[in-house]
Amino acid sequence: MQKFHYLNQENLGLLPADVITPTFNRDNITTSIVHIGVSNFHRAHQAYYTNELMDKYGITDCGICGVDLLDSDRKIYSILKDQDGLYTLITKYPNGQNKIKVICSIVEYFFAPENPMAVIEKMAHPDIQVISLTIAEDGYHLNEITGKFDMDHPVVAEDIKNPLSPNTVFGYLTQALKLRQQRKIGGCTIISCDNIPANGDTMKGSLFHYIERAEPELLHWVKNNVTFPNTMVDRITPVTRTEDIENLKTGYLTEDQWPVVCEPFAQWIIEDHFAAQRPPWEKVGVQFTRNIEPYENMKLRLLNAGHSILGILGTLIGYKTVYEAACDEELMLLLEDFMNEEVAPTLDQAKKTDFTNYKQNVITRFQNPHIKDSLTRICKESSAKVPLFILPTIKDQLKNKRNITRGAFIIAAWCKYNDGVDENGISYEISDALSDILIRTAALSHQSPIRFLEIKPVFKELINEDIFVDAYLKAIEALRRKPVKACLMDLNSMT
Repeated sequence: MQKFHYLNQENLGLLPADVITPTFNRDNITTSIVHIGVSNFHRAHQAYYTNELMDKYGITDCGICGVDLLDSDRKIYSILKDQDGLYTLITKYPNGQNKIKVICSIVEYFFAPENPMAVIEKMAHPDIQVISLTIAEDGYHLNEITGKFDMDHPVVAEDIKNPLSPNTVFGYLTQALKLRQQRKIGGCTIISCDNIPANGDTMKGSLFHYIERAEPELLHWVKNNVTFPNTMVDRITPVTRTEDIENLKTGYLTEDQWPVVCEPFAQWIIEDHFAAQRPPWEKVGVQFTRNIEPYENMKLRLLNAGHSILGILGTLIGYKTVYEAACDEELMLLLEDFMNEEVAPTLDQAKKTDFTNYKQNVITRFQNPHIKDSLTRICKESSAKVPLFILPTIKDQLKNKRNITRGAFIIAAWCKYNDGVDENGISYEISDALSDILIRTAALSHQSPIRFLEIKPVFKELINEDIFVDAYLKAIEALRRKPVKACLMDLNSMT
């Protein structure tokens, strides 16, 4: 009978040879990074890069202290604490090969609701040089209409009243920075690793706004001692499936309660604007730049937009995974034409070679048969994703009087998606903070198609753009009358 080895520090030496384990001694690692939001993405990305730095170059002063803020994070916290912060990263290659590697860079871990002051003290520790974040779009508490920080959000208002028992990242950061100022420790660098445009600038503006209300005397010090570099992060990281856990157990004799699955590709680009010492991540492939915007726009408008397009249209057709949708020739032709004809003109033309390579790389990544990324995950919170990934392309094209036909078709398909039923009559859940509004306006659009464009938090003034509205109305009329594939064939024949 095979013996399974439960993943923890004690059992590292017992794992089979085809499981890659660390070459460094974790007892020698000191922590200089606090990361808030220990998501699958963080574990496949920043924690991976940092592990590589330790493993390949013996750098011992860049350990990560993970912090989770939400009650919903209790499960991952309990699992990783039980496993001494260890987890397996399962990298799935298109040819069917897997690379199994134990990641050891998370050497401390806090669950903030249990002891808020311990988290604040950790962030204020002199060894901490970087505080990084993966808190998703809703963690930034941006107003749906203005896009600015929402000081009136109930959880933000609660933090103002109870500064030493915060709930938001802004409450924690403010109190930690206040301690750093009082103790004359010096500043640090705050790095957002979330998929929002100008993520560092967004974090900076929101935190400044919060501090101005909560601790106004602290603001000048923060402005002079804390930096917020913008970043671009990229690695497809699907939800961990039960079969991944079982395959790890039976194929590699390793019992990990929550491994992470990812693709081979990884990219991290950071503006080189640090307040203090930083890990030499460039040794393991991280790129540093003075201007992140061209890279960020390419990623958001190609990879992220591409994901949403495959998610929306693929779901309507009846597909369940990105791979299935990416094998549909008509759907991929639409996506490629959208990228070439409508996205490309909006990007930095000095990076044309980068565009061609990146676009082809994105398509190849979508067609990896072993990354079973569900369309359900891709479509989750589409009301936050569409305005970030697709609408900027449409708006730039309109501004320059260029083609928006495919962009308008995609928005019309999103309206139809919010009917909640695919073309086979199978219903699916609309998982979105604005689900009530989306479902209601999609229903009303059967009688008055323009109603969907009246969702102000999503479309803002786009309803006033006659060229777009006309293209959208033609597209939604066609989609209500004919199958999606027939509409795709008509659209693709225009090329």
